[in-house]
Amino acid sequence: MTIQPAELPETVTIGVLALQGAFIEHIHYIQRLRPTGYTLKAIPIRSTDELKTCQALIIPGGESTVISSIASRTPGLLESLVEFAQNPEKAVWGTCAGMILMADKHGVGGGRKKGVEGWGGIPGLKVWRNLYGTQLESFEAPLTIPSLSSPSRPFNAIFIRAPAVFSLPHNDESSDPDSLKNGVQVLASLPTEYQPAPPPSDSPLGEPNIEDLGKVMLRKGKKMITSFHPELSGDVRIHEYWVEKCVLGR
Repeated sequence: MTIQPAELPETVTIGVLALQGAFIEHIHYIQRLRPTGYTLKAIPIRSTDELKTCQALIIPGGESTVISSIASRTPGLLESLVEFAQNPEKAVWGTCAGMILMADKHGVGGGRKKGVEGWGGIPGLKVWRNLYGTQLESFEAPLTIPSLSSPSRPFNAIFIRAPAVFSLPHNDESSDPDSLKNGVQVLASLPTEYQPAPPPSDSPLGEPNIEDLGKVMLRKGKKMITSFHPELSGDVRIHEYWVEKCVLGR
C-alpha cells in the first residue's frame, strides 16, 4: 500500500521525541540512511516549535507514563503531539513505549504504574503494557519481515518490557498475513514459542483478541508501530522501510 505524500522538501526533517528513553539511537540510525533524491535531517524534539519543523516523528521506547507526563508539563507540547499523531498526512512511528502512545485514547491496559491515555495515532488499536514481562525477562527473537530489504535475512528483534497488541479494529481478515485488517497491515509476527500469555479478559479493555497478541510490527497508512526496539539491533532495515514507505511514500 503506497501513500502518495504531500510535496516534501529536498531535506526532510524527522523528529525524534527526546523527553525520555532511547531517542539518540533513532537519530543515529536515521543519519545512516541515504534515500535517493532526499536528504534526511534527524533532530530531537522537546518543544512545540521544534515539532512544527518536522515532516515526520518517531516516538521512542522508554516509559509511556513518563513521556506523556513530561509532555503535559511542557506548554502546548502534549496537545501538539496528539494532533501530529492523529494527522493522517504525518508519518509517525512508535517503538515500545511509543507503540503504547499510538493506541486509542482509552485503548491502553496493564502496567504496574498509573494508567496512560493513548494519543490515537491508530484508531481502534488496543495495547497491553509490559505483557512480555519485566526487565529481567527481556529477550531477542528472529523475525521474518517480507517487506524489508534482504527479506531472507531475519531481523533480530529486541524486546524489553515490551507491550503487546491487545486487539486491532474489528474486521474480517484475509488468510494473507500481510493483508489489511481495517486498514492495518501486519508486517511481522512473533514465532509461536515467543508469544506471551494472554492478558486478563475482565479488564476495562474487554476481551483480548488472542490472534492479535503476537503481532509486533504494524502499519496503517503513514503510521507504524513496533513492540520491540529496532534502534538497538544494529540493523537499519526497519528505519529504511519506514522512511521509504511512510515518510517518502514510495
